[in-house]
Amino acid sequence: MSCFLINPKIFKKSLILFGLISFYSHGAPFEIKVHDELIAEYQQSAYEIETNLYPTLVLPNQKANVFQTRLEYGYGVSRNSELGINVYLSNYNGDSFFNGGKISHMYIPTHDEKGLWHYGVKNEINYIKDIGGAETVFYEFTPILAMQLQEWRFTFNPSIDITLNKTSYVSFSPSAKLVYNLTNMLDIGAEYYTDNLPMKDLYSISQQPNTAYLVMNSKFGNSVFNFGIGKGLTSTSDNWVLKMIASLSFD
Repeated sequence: MSCFLINPKIFKKSLILFGLISFYSHGAPFEIKVHDELIAEYQQSAYEIETNLYPTLVLPNQKANVFQTRLEYGYGVSRNSELGINVYLSNYNGDSFFNGGKISHMYIPTHDEKGLWHYGVKNEINYIKDIGGAETVFYEFTPILAMQLQEWRFTFNPSIDITLNKTSYVSFSPSAKLVYNLTNMLDIGAEYYTDNLPMKDLYSISQQPNTAYLVMNSKFGNSVFNFGIGKGLTSTSDNWVLKMIASLSFD
């Protein structure tokens, strides 16, 4: 009779990896951002880095810290539009992964911060590869609607996602932001996200993956920094999420 021994450390790591594969689809998205009027200037470059951190339960008594990074390069192709290229990366308890990326086009007709109404649109093609090897390609259409009322600004993104895999479906991922301008350099407020609601069978409120964030936006020259701490409001949401977005312009 033959037998073999399993290294306990390898076995435990395999269980954690399996758990992460199972929970990956419920994790925080790589882009936790309400889109507004910020785009690269005409014929100039802009750079953005976003990181977020959240714990997830992979075994009954085992948590794993999930650290995600999004890198973006944007270029102003006209005075009102920007082309962008993004790369997605992640790290799970010391293991690093390449998770795909996207290409995007953002159109903002005006940049009149003093006006009451503001609008635009963003189109993008996403490719996501999870750590289990599953691949998803989807098109996202994001209207950008904003209202500026003195020091208050409300922005709404009613995004529609259409998967381009063999099994195609349409989902609704609305997000919103309300901020108050304390100074010319500092805003505080709140953001709210609901992800991937099937259009044909919208979940009840208790089943929707909803997350609310307290946020702070700081401006330094042409660069903007967004800091936020989020809390899932339903059983299908992440418990806590920390995020940071740095939108940098060196021109």
